[in-house]
Amino acid sequence: MAVTADKRAEQRPSSEFAPARFLREVYEELRKVVWPTGPELYRYTLIVIFTVILLGAFIGGTDYLLTTIAKRVIYNGAP
Repeated sequence: MAVTADKRAEQRPSSEFAPARFLREVYEELRKVVWPTGPELYRYTLIVIFTVILLGAFIGGTDYLLTTIAKRVIYNGAP
């Protein structure tokens, strides 16, 4: 199948800035999104908070441990 110059021009993105067209396309894409229900959103929020607390405790504990080890090595046990 031959592609004519007209079809090539249609396939190329328009270089002109069209805010109304952009917003219309954004609205159309947002209508396709499957939004979470209230209980799903609550559950996902709890998972995120729990994960952040867990990772924060891990990073804080690792930092404390490495700091303690470094102080003992550098200062030879001096407080």
